[in-house]
Amino acid sequence: MRRLISQSLTLLMLAFISNGSAQRIVDSSTKIQGVMKASESTGNPLSNGCNSVGQIRFFTGDTISIIGYEKCHPYGDLKAVPKAYFLATYDTGTVFLPEAAVSVLGNWGSQISELSVQDFIQLEKNTRGYYNEIRAKRELKRLEVARINDSLENRRIYIQDSLNKVLIHLQDSLEALRQKKLGEYVKKCELKGLGVFECVAVDASEYTDGTGVDMTFYNPTKKVVKYVHATVVGLNPVDDPVIEGGKTSHTLKCIGPINPGETGAYSFEYVWFTDIVERAKLTSIKVQYMDGTEKIISKPSEVIIPKELIKE
Repeated sequence: MRRLISQSLTLLMLAFISNGSAQRIVDSSTKIQGVMKASESTGNPLSNGCNSVGQIRFFTGDTISIIGYEKCHPYGDLKAVPKAYFLATYDTGTVFLPEAAVSVLGNWGSQISELSVQDFIQLEKNTRGYYNEIRAKRELKRLEVARINDSLENRRIYIQDSLNKVLIHLQDSLEALRQKKLGEYVKKCELKGLGVFECVAVDASEYTDGTGVDMTFYNPTKKVVKYVHATVVGLNPVDDPVIEGGKTSHTLKCIGPINPGETGAYSFEYVWFTDIVERAKLTSIKVQYMDGTEKIISKPSEVIIPKELIKE
């Protein structure tokens, strides 16, 4: 008799375990999701009156992950109509959302109230694992983006440094070329006796008709320049000489001294009593030195030093 009772109890326990296992609805891959039908400000836990308390805002259309279901009796009154809530996760926390505000996706809407405690434990485990995986992927992506940004920044710095070196080398090369060409011009001017930095026509006055000349000479010789007699012709916009008083040229006397290696600047107003002079052209130069010697430069264009070779 005792044997029969023992066997019966064993069979009942096996049947109970078997039925309990059969009731499991959620497996290791199950996740239940829903969509907000209305906007809600919610939180965790529920108040005594079974209201969700919190500042977490969900908007209509937001997707949520459900890990629990609870019916709450306001103020513990079992006779009161219970309020149904879903327990939902959002990245790192959980909140209570009114059942009426959520549309459960798939066929879970009719089954969720039938889930066992073990089902919800498994569901929470699945969902937590899902969010942990998402966070891990986000972190990997963030690290990869940071790595790429660092690589790009290092590349940018390398390229910038390389460009700076190239630029410095180019500037040094251009400066060396400038000095070389300037030296060639200075030698040529030394042989001729004088160098010209500038010879330009300038408006003498905005109130009257008149054009003047600004000139700058450079002394490349070892002698002191006493006088410079510069003969200029005024050219109109079509490069024809401007004739005044029957003559086309004017000889202007520039008084020194201009010491060796130095410059002398001169301005002459109203060389022409007209505004049609566009530019001034040197046609000849006579240089007188303090030692009484002279030099005539019949082709002044040969001693005009280009502006790009003159360093300010």
